[in-house]
Amino acid sequence: MKRDFSAQTTLLLAAAILVVVNLIGLNIFGRLDLTDDRVYSLSRASKDIVQTLEDPVTITAFFTADLPAQFASNRRFLRDKLDDYRAYGGQNIEYQFIDPGEDEDLRGEAGRLGIPPVQIQVIESDNVQLKNAYMGVAIEYENNRETIPVIQDLSRLEYDLTSAIRRLTREEKPVAGFWTGHGEPDPMQNMQTLQQSLSTNYEVRIVTAADLEGPDSPDALLVIAPTDTIPEPDLQALDAYIMDGGRVGFLLNRVAANLQAGQAVELNIGIEPLLANYGIILTPNLIMDEQSSVVTVQRRQGFFNIAQQIQYPLFPVASRFNSENQMVNRLQELMFYFVSSVDTSAALPPGVTREPLIYSSPQSGLQQGFFMLQPTETSATLSGGPYLLGAAFVGPFPSVYTPGRTSPSTRLVVVGDGDFVNESIVPPNGGSTQFGLNLVDWLVQDEALLSIRSKSIEPRTLRDVSEGMRPIIKYANMLGPLLIVVLLGLVRWRRRRARQIVVL
Repeated sequence: MKRDFSAQTTLLLAAAILVVVNLIGLNIFGRLDLTDDRVYSLSRASKDIVQTLEDPVTITAFFTADLPAQFASNRRFLRDKLDDYRAYGGQNIEYQFIDPGEDEDLRGEAGRLGIPPVQIQVIESDNVQLKNAYMGVAIEYENNRETIPVIQDLSRLEYDLTSAIRRLTREEKPVAGFWTGHGEPDPMQNMQTLQQSLSTNYEVRIVTAADLEGPDSPDALLVIAPTDTIPEPDLQALDAYIMDGGRVGFLLNRVAANLQAGQAVELNIGIEPLLANYGIILTPNLIMDEQSSVVTVQRRQGFFNIAQQIQYPLFPVASRFNSENQMVNRLQELMFYFVSSVDTSAALPPGVTREPLIYSSPQSGLQQGFFMLQPTETSATLSGGPYLLGAAFVGPFPSVYTPGRTSPSTRLVVVGDGDFVNESIVPPNGGSTQFGLNLVDWLVQDEALLSIRSKSIEPRTLRDVSEGMRPIIKYANMLGPLLIVVLLGLVRWRRRRARQIVVL
């Protein structure tokens, strides 16, 4: 009698495959990440940093164990991310999770490392209660330490971890300089959010023309909204800085506008010929855009003055960015405060390229020569756009003051508004701080951090459909799975019945 071993053989084969797959998984790391920004996978920059570590990095996560669901997911995400770091960093990445609980020694250790308890709401016995919890991370390398006090924004987690490891393992920070002495806003007072965010990865300095010379010159220079005429020696120092390979971001006002006074005049500070020699021309105009911020105006209604918010086209909100440039391709929008356009017809020096960054919307127009700022008088036709509001220039730039001298290939950026990063004028939202950070990263060619920062965790939304399609989709989702199961059952039943007929 011949026995049929097909079922036993199948089970044994399946078990053997599972064992082999698990053995492979223990030695070969891989991940299938289908998210748009690959937020569940380490970027190339993070892998390179941990793979080139010379000594171990120790990561201690102080995380309360019994957290509510919305915070427990942060713990799981952090553990998965640390597993990724260890997979690529090998023995040079060590991590552990510690639950301080009620242990006073562990609580004291967390406090010493700069990780405080935070209050969260928990529901116990149908009552909402406040509970102290720990959700922080300490990263240590040799005798140095960096701390992430609270894990909240998961989209920034990889950036925070990688930038912390990078700060610990490199010898010194690059220098980002704010140029002053010509009526520029004080970055420590008027750009606190940008200045503090930059100080995480850069040494931020206030610099003058004298600081642009020598080995201590900044790695990147920001020239933001000067209002006074720049003297010739300072322009010479700026030109020499660029000739030595210096990288500069120019955020400039080409028109001096005052909304309260209702006046605007062309602004010339003496830097215009210098930029024109590099192929950079900001047109002395004001862009008007249908996609804009609002202002509050007083309107007379009977015996009363009523405050009313209206769209103000001279405060454009840009949402069209160059999708190929990492400096701007992840920005959602930028709010401007009187912005001028970049002249795209300007001749470029040999070897210099211009890359568009920011555009107004197609429903935009401009004022030039004579400016009308009153909200009720901005009635120009908004149909001439889009206009270029910011651009990047790369290449060897010719000197203005030293004939025949050309810089090595370097990077310059120009935006036709110097006030959109000034927190005393425009609130620090709408992407201005993000753009400032990306700008400095791009100038110093630190595109590793730039690529990590651009990741975002966003829910996938359904496309809008017509009213007629909605019930179809609804019932297809309700009945579709059931019909598929029934169909598969019928197919299987017909096959079994056909085999029985053949046997008979």
